[in-house]
Amino acid sequence: MAKPTYQDASLMLQIAHWGAVSGLQKASSFFWSDKFEPDYKKFLEKYPVGSDEYSSITQICGWHETLGTLFKHDLFNRELLFDWLLVSGVWERIKGFALGVRQEAKEPKLYENFEAMARAQP
Repeated sequence: MAKPTYQDASLMLQIAHWGAVSGLQKASSFFWSDKFEPDYKKFLEKYPVGSDEYSSITQICGWHETLGTLFKHDLFNRELLFDWLLVSGVWERIKGFALGVRQEAKEPKLYENFEAMARAQP
């Protein structure tokens, strides 16, 4: 495994900044709260499409999908990524929602890079 470089660190900080300015912290606060419902159908009953809560969870999935795409193409240092984020923990908590959206959309590629990145974390 290649040792992270200053360029890797710069990319990490850019991604962290993007998350901060896009409101990812607020979305994460909801996601890690007792209000989050991991079962997709139950989630939709409480937080329908268009709700702030639904938007928060799709934001988390989309942000991680972006990271997963960079990771898939070896554009983000694996060692640095997995030292920074507990991707597998986020996936375990959100996968009911993500897989539910994937199934409902009938799109097997939806959030596939996020899932693959989570499975790759040691």
